[in-house]
Amino acid sequence: MAARIEKALETAEKYVQENKKTVAIAAGVTSAAILATYAYRRAKTSVPARGPYTVDTLPTDAYDAVIVGAGPSGAVCAYYMSRGGAKVALLEKETFPRDKYCGDAVCTPAIRILEDMGVLQELIANNEAHFADAGGFVSPSGTSYIGVSKKKLGQAACCAVKRINLDARIAKNSARAGADLKENFEVSGATFDKVSGLWTVTSVSGAIVRGRVLVCADGATSRLATKLGYCTEAPKGVCTRAFIEGGTHNTNFDGVCFYPRWSLPGYAAIFRHPNDELNFCYYLIPCGKDGYCGDVKESDLARLHNDAIKYDPFISKSIGPNAKIERMRAASLRLGGQGLKTSYDDHLLIIGDAAGHIDPYTGEGIHTAMMGGKAAAETILAMRQTGDFSARSTRQYESKWRALYGHDFWMSKAFAEVVYRCPILLDAVASEMQRKGDAMMAKWAEIMTNMQPKTYFLRPHVAIPLGIAVLREFIDQKILGTKKDNYQMLPKDK
Repeated sequence: MAARIEKALETAEKYVQENKKTVAIAAGVTSAAILATYAYRRAKTSVPARGPYTVDTLPTDAYDAVIVGAGPSGAVCAYYMSRGGAKVALLEKETFPRDKYCGDAVCTPAIRILEDMGVLQELIANNEAHFADAGGFVSPSGTSYIGVSKKKLGQAACCAVKRINLDARIAKNSARAGADLKENFEVSGATFDKVSGLWTVTSVSGAIVRGRVLVCADGATSRLATKLGYCTEAPKGVCTRAFIEGGTHNTNFDGVCFYPRWSLPGYAAIFRHPNDELNFCYYLIPCGKDGYCGDVKESDLARLHNDAIKYDPFISKSIGPNAKIERMRAASLRLGGQGLKTSYDDHLLIIGDAAGHIDPYTGEGIHTAMMGGKAAAETILAMRQTGDFSARSTRQYESKWRALYGHDFWMSKAFAEVVYRCPILLDAVASEMQRKGDAMMAKWAEIMTNMQPKTYFLRPHVAIPLGIAVLREFIDQKILGTKKDNYQMLPKDK
């Protein structure tokens, strides 16, 4: 073997000696290609060190940023910008407190931001947040597990906060930090003047606000991003919400997700609020290129929601026959950046639900909205120092949100399709929880609440045991027949 290697080296050396010119040209071309590639990538990712707009060039009646929408993403952005010394206008079409329909689950990354802002302390002091401890899920075959994940994680993975309270406290906190909160300011349009480098944002009443950067944070339907041509289609996801009065139900847990196979990869959930109040919600999650998987359509949402309350064997039992339930309300979900051309442009950022920053599998978007809002604030504050607000600088926002959570969207989309096509995966997870207890429940909670990325499933210490669990579940269900399908709707005549 050594002789062969030595002979090959001698042959190569002889070739180089006989073809010095050719080798030199090849080496030069290779080096030039490497340098060109490096220069291209550096130029593509570099941020201009200096731009034409200094702080002194901002007119006195203009703002560093005009944020359209004072939900969690917009208000968090306004707070951190104000704290950084910027002049911010935060526009809200309604008056606080105002409601927003969603599952109300505030995951760990959002809890940390709320704590940093001082909002979490307010929510706790006013009994407006309930931290989840006892939680779990029911799989498509009816295998269930409810455990205590807080002890294993060292903290609650999420808490439930009504949006009417959450949004108002974040927005008011941003105003106290220095943001100019303008309520009842319904935006009708926005135009950009290249000469002055300013956006002019107009309300339906004719009021005008000008700013160096426009931040679209006006929710999943984002009329402004659509009007400006950045959003090309309507949201495909949808969810419901119905509050259940405390003391009228049978629920003894903090949060449980239910995965009936007829609405996969969608699911239903019950979350406990303070004062024993519950939030019952139903999510329809799109998957595949054509929208919803299987036969489920958006028009089925009301039927699925109402039938679950009455005829789902697990949900109806948890809610009970005497529960006082408000009428169903619904909201759109733009998941995983769906329908958006870009999240940035010259003097422009699109954040939160408007940018589709909602997890494509769980439908959770409060934590991503807040993380993205903070990333947008950091980007604008940096641009304010350099004076450059071109797309070369605003794209740093996209780099930030992709690093924080966007990198996981592809895996969430893939997981949604896998769950639809192979429900046995969720059965295996539930069975594994029954075998291993809260340790497995804690791992699941970490992934579902963004404490760990979905790619955590691919790590050997998770993937191998999960693969074995799926095989065991397949044998029990399909070969031995020892596990039956216990998730069947109750007869409607009873």
